[in-house]
Amino acid sequence: MTGFIENVRKTIAKYDMVKPGDKIVIGVSGGPDSLCLLHVLKGLCREYGCSIFAAHLNHKFRGKAADSDAEFVEKICREWDIPVFIEVFDVPAYIKETGLSPEEAGREIRYRLFRRVCEEVSGNKIAVAHNLNDHIETILMRFMRGSGIEGLKGIEAVRGNIIRPLLETDRLSIEDYCAFYNLNPRIDKTNLESVYNRNKIRLELIPYMEKNFNPNIKMALSRFSGLIKDENDFLETEAREKFKEVAEDSDDRVVIEVTKFIALHKALQRRIIRQCAERLLNTLNGFEFKHFEKVLEIAHQSTGAAVMLPHKLKAFRSYDKLVLAKNIVKADKKCYYKLKYDYDNSVDTDNGRITVQRIKAKEIAELKGQKDTIYIDPLKIKGELVLRCRQAGDMFAPIGMKGTKKLKEYLIDEKVPREKRDDLELIADGHEIVWIVGGRLSEKYKISDDTSDAVLIKYIRG
Repeated sequence: MTGFIENVRKTIAKYDMVKPGDKIVIGVSGGPDSLCLLHVLKGLCREYGCSIFAAHLNHKFRGKAADSDAEFVEKICREWDIPVFIEVFDVPAYIKETGLSPEEAGREIRYRLFRRVCEEVSGNKIAVAHNLNDHIETILMRFMRGSGIEGLKGIEAVRGNIIRPLLETDRLSIEDYCAFYNLNPRIDKTNLESVYNRNKIRLELIPYMEKNFNPNIKMALSRFSGLIKDENDFLETEAREKFKEVAEDSDDRVVIEVTKFIALHKALQRRIIRQCAERLLNTLNGFEFKHFEKVLEIAHQSTGAAVMLPHKLKAFRSYDKLVLAKNIVKADKKCYYKLKYDYDNSVDTDNGRITVQRIKAKEIAELKGQKDTIYIDPLKIKGELVLRCRQAGDMFAPIGMKGTKKLKEYLIDEKVPREKRDDLELIADGHEIVWIVGGRLSEKYKISDDTSDAVLIKYIRG
């Protein structure tokens, strides 16, 4: 088995997987792949100057067989003097709760366990036992689903702190290794049934291709994935650079300038959309080609066009912007404050402070460039002066424009994005808007040559 171990060493060195002092959590199901990985790293850990820990998930998929798997892993780790962490989790119930597929749910809970154990032991690496066959099966599955080149690179040898030392080792060699060392791994009989697509690829498609087309099809596809990875890495780097030129991101949204965006090559457009989703959600699970194409369609449509994406991510066109935003429920905020204007006073709001001051006409100073300060004529106020958010029926006569129009129509004309309209703060007199705070004043309330006493209103933000 010297050749086998040397092949694993080469993979570790090629991808710089292990360094002295590493604490590695190994995912161990008890099957041939993970048991082989645990045994190999047990033998190599002293050579690399690292320490290892095992983590096993009893997923409750197979009743007593799953319990036996957990007992087997615990026994082996005790014999090999390897610290082991075992968690029991009802994955079938979780599938019903979330609607995830068995594969997606199992993966999510497994990696959650690995990360928790990693934190508990102050670990810095997670090793999983994907092998060359898994890699090829993944490429073929994604190819048949119509994946882009991001998917056709297959399983990555290193992704973040996750390492895959067996990725360039085929399954037959792993089985031979287990037999040579009498490891007697647990066998999941469902892997031998042509029920799931992956099993059909493993048991039927790949053997057929090896027999009828290319006996070395696995190595050919592995080389293909390496070329694809290089191409993909280049395009990803280009897309990240272009992202900086066309988009701005925050915690809950990414805003893209449509004109600059649609001038890019479509391959870069798709990647920028993918990067937007990943920045906001930290995952692309559940996303398919069709989702990104829908977003690209919106970029060429008019304002208001929208689409809901996985994980409650929304993409919509807002005038000259394409926006991707998380569905964040805003905290309730007070949106109604009475303003006294017959004496000097102030009111604290959620976002700042409003000060109201009575002054003589001769004290009125020029307000050029001061967006958060206005003068109004108190004699023109018909009812009660309030600070509030917009309401149905609001009317506005913006200074410098003729006539009165619905506030909604004014905001549309001014291209105020729909998602920002409810956040506007308004000073109103009934349904007449006196001032859009920080914006325009109403023609109906401005001071004139006949004004003797004025009201000075300042909005102090923060």
